[in-house]
Amino acid sequence: MMNDWLVVGLNHSTAPVEIREAISPKPEEAGRINTIIKDATGQEGVVVLSTCSRFEIYCQPDKDGEQAIVAWLNLRTGTDIGASLFIHRGSAAVGHLFRVAAGLDSWILGETEILGQCKAAYQGACSEKTVNRFGHLSFQRALMVGKKVRNETRIVGGIASIGGAAAMMARSIFSDLKERVVVVFGAGTMAASSVRHLRSKGAGKLYISNRSLDKAQALAAELGGEPVALAEGFDRLDEADIAVFSTGADHYLLDGEAALALSRRRGGRSLFIIDIAMPRNVAPEVAKAEGVYLYDIDDLKAVVQKSLAKRETDMAQAAVIVAAESADCWGRLVNPQTAPAHSRMAVAA
Repeated sequence: MMNDWLVVGLNHSTAPVEIREAISPKPEEAGRINTIIKDATGQEGVVVLSTCSRFEIYCQPDKDGEQAIVAWLNLRTGTDIGASLFIHRGSAAVGHLFRVAAGLDSWILGETEILGQCKAAYQGACSEKTVNRFGHLSFQRALMVGKKVRNETRIVGGIASIGGAAAMMARSIFSDLKERVVVVFGAGTMAASSVRHLRSKGAGKLYISNRSLDKAQALAAELGGEPVALAEGFDRLDEADIAVFSTGADHYLLDGEAALALSRRRGGRSLFIIDIAMPRNVAPEVAKAEGVYLYDIDDLKAVVQKSLAKRETDMAQAAVIVAAESADCWGRLVNPQTAPAHSRMAVAA
């Protein structure tokens, strides 16, 4: 098995949000999820790629590696999720990683956020010292190929991020955002993307609410909007037309009971909530409150479908690049003598 490479995972296409939510890393696992899986499964070279749309485990497996990882995933979710998993070995595993980094496996074609997430996954494994030669070469090349695809094709066009999709959905709900009040919960990458796109689409009054007020203030200073503490953000929901949730909380910030009380205070006036967090920030039963309309990250898929039909040529060009680069990478993995003299190339910032 020394010349094998494996990926076992699930994504937006194979698993519903409930399963992706159950399997996503918990706050207390930050900085050690690779080690946890390596120790639990006994596999080498572990690199975990976890986003709101996917959870993938890459490793250099022993003869029982595939079964060990599937068993861990089933234990993690408390059920048999075999039907939701995809499994790729060898060159197919490398090809899958390259497609992911290039944005070809995303529900937002060419999405910009996934490349940074691949880099963070690789750096996390490096920090935990679980990555080996296969992981170093595969992820380093995947990051370069991801940039090459975006530089040499027009794959990044139209909606290119989850934040952009959230803003587009808000625009589809209200044709004019100038007179609308928007509250964004969170100040991380996707929240910032949402704020940026909402601003570009003319959002009027915009509140940025976060547990750490200094982060909300920094984002507001950069992109516009009024920073408020988390509790005040929930008070602002009384006047809001749209709320976007994108925090790192590991529990629901808004539940059904609170939504019913909110609906009564608003007199049934419509409130559109877009929850792009993983795990979700808003309980599903919130949608039962009168006048409250809830959309989660899977609901955003319909928003981007129109932009995909016009980009078949770009997809084909990107696929050719990915196929050639992944084949070359696999050849270097199984024949080390063909690899560059220094096997650990610096990852571009």
